[in-house]
This record gives sequence, C-alpha cells and structure tokens, in this order.
Amino acid sequence: MFDFIAHNVFAVAFIGLVISMLGFAALLQTERQRTSLTARLNRAVGTAPRAVAERPQGGSLVHAGDRLRKVIVLMGERLSVVLGGEARTTAAALSSAGYRSRDALLIYAFLKTVLPLITVVIGMVWVLATTPIDLTMLKRIAIVIATALALSKGVDIVVDIQRKKRLARIRRGFPDMLELLVISSEAGLGPQPALHRVATELTATSSELAHEILQMVSEMRMTNDRRSTYDRLNTRVPLPEIGVFTQTLDQSDTYGTPFSRAMRTLISEQRSNRLMAVEEQAARLPVIMTIPLIFCIMPAVFVVLVGPAALSVFDNIISGG
Repeated sequence: MFDFIAHNVFAVAFIGLVISMLGFAALLQTERQRTSLTARLNRAVGTAPRAVAERPQGGSLVHAGDRLRKVIVLMGERLSVVLGGEARTTAAALSSAGYRSRDALLIYAFLKTVLPLITVVIGMVWVLATTPIDLTMLKRIAIVIATALALSKGVDIVVDIQRKKRLARIRRGFPDMLELLVISSEAGLGPQPALHRVATELTATSSELAHEILQMVSEMRMTNDRRSTYDRLNTRVPLPEIGVFTQTLDQSDTYGTPFSRAMRTLISEQRSNRLMAVEEQAARLPVIMTIPLIFCIMPAVFVVLVGPAALSVFDNIISGG
C-alpha cells in the first residue's frame, strides 16, 4: 500500500516538474519569437541598431545573463496578476526601497511566486527519491514547505529592510538640505535654481535625497503640473518631513509666499520637531532603565540588606539545634 502511494506521489511530482519545464521552454520560445519579430519590424522601418563588429565585454556570460533576465521578466509579467490590486502598493514600496527599474515589479512577482514553487517541486522530488515512507519523510516535506514559505516571505523582508535603511538615510540628510535651501534662497536664487544647486551639493553626503530632489526639479521643468510632481515625490519618499516640505512648496506656489521666508519657517518648525523628538527619547529613559534596575541592581541590594539577617537566623537555628 505504501509503495503504491509512493509511486503515485512520485509520478505526480514528476509530471509537475515536466509541466514546469515545458512552461519554461514555452516562455523561452515566446521570448525568442517576440525578439525576432521586433528585430524584423525595426529593420522594416529603418530603426534597427547598427551591427557591432566586436562582441560585448564579458562574452557569452553577459549574453546569458541578459537572456536570463529577459526570461525572468517575462515570467514575472505573466504572473504579476497574482498581486491583484496590491500591484500599485507594491510598486510604490519597491520605489521607496530604491528599486526603480522598469522590471522591478515583474522580478518581484517572479521571486514571490515562481521561486517558492520551484523549491517545492525540486524538494518534493528529492524527498520522495531519497527518503523511505515513514515519519522522517513527513519531517522533510515540512522542511521543504517551510523553506518555500521562507523564500516567499524573505523577499518582502529584504525589500522592507532596504526601504527602512534608505528612508533613514534620506531623513538624516533632510536638515542639511533645509539649511542649504535657506542660504541659497537668501542669496537670491529662485525655488528651482536653489533646489537644483542644493541637490548638486548634497550628492556627496546624501545621494538618495539629492537624486530625489533632482528628479523633482527635472519633472517641474518638463511639466507645469507642480502639484503632481510633489505627489510623486511623496509617493517615492513616504516621510512626514518630505510631506511637510512639499506642502510648503505648494503653498508658496499657490499663495505667492516668498521662498526664503517659507524655507525659514519650515526649518524653524523642523528644529522644534527634532527637539521634541529628542525630549521624548530622553523621557523614555527612566522607563527603559527600570528593567536593568530590577534584574541587575535590585538582587544585589536585596542580598546586601537581607543577607546578614538570614545568616543570623541560620546561626541561631544551628546553635539551637
């Protein structure tokens, strides 16, 4: 009975692996046909790139890496529907984490869905081929499933860690940007020249914030819709400081408030907020110190105070006995 079940399960796993390989081959063929059709269309309209005589640096490894990336992107495009309505939220989270590639969401979908599935298929085949049917097989199957779930969740954890680190670096460079904006605006520069000059100066110390400001300035120069530009900056950098900053810029554009005065008011508010944050952290110190006080200091005090009395009681008991 167990042999029959084992053979059937192995057959199902083998069929699943074959189907996965066939799907992978179909995707490769689809990508090859699409590339060929694109090249033919480019040659027909006369926009095909010139043929390069020498091979690109890296040779076949670089070419294989590009092909693998295209396949992953294609599979992610087919499977991105799994994200459903969360695709926009996921794209915003990837953008705030620094992953702004055109294929970032597709690669995320691939790593989130296909990689755990491949892990389960390969793991199940390995378990059924090398493990007898007993309690050990169930343990190994559980390990395989846990590994697949860990891979799926690990993608979110990595993205979240990168996002927090990047936002923390931007937050550290934000006060310096405000100081430089006040100096630049009081020197006579307008909003856009001041933002561009400050972003250029911040490239060496806070490259992420400088890149965001430069992108905002470029969007403001290309379009006249500044409010949408501010909204996109808030989406890319979801920090309260950036929200207040863009709101101040919007109010300055709407009501005609002088840029230097608006920046000076904003920097005063930010200094007050930072001082309140420091005071809040200082107020939490007594509560934090309670735990080491109870577990480290109080036992020693208890021994010093109660120890002599306990020793006297023991001496009386021993002498009386």
